[in-house]
Amino acid sequence: MEHITLTNFNAPVATRRRFDAICHASGRTRTSVLVDLMTDYVLQQSQQLFNRDRQLERIDQLLEENSVLKGLRSPPGDQSRSCRASSQSRSYGEFDPPEFLVSDGQEGW
Repeated sequence: MEHITLTNFNAPVATRRRFDAICHASGRTRTSVLVDLMTDYVLQQSQQLFNRDRQLERIDQLLEENSVLKGLRSPPGDQSRSCRASSQSRSYGEFDPPEFLVSDGQEGW
């Protein structure tokens, strides 16, 4: 059985009312639609992140091949590659909220 958690967030009243009306008209619950939207977003964004990493790797490869063909000993992007690897990993951390907004639930906001 999959674990679930209650998730609350603020939304404009008019948007929530419209959303609820559309959910009701389509015979779906707000929760089922939001979970589907969240899942679709995760799939879409993960594919974009994967493609972005592959494109950057390909650019690095082409730059390295070009440098070797021109007789340079090391590609000019070697230093930037190590910087990119640390800041543009396959992690989703770059999309996480800043640490100061994260609550462990033990303290009041």
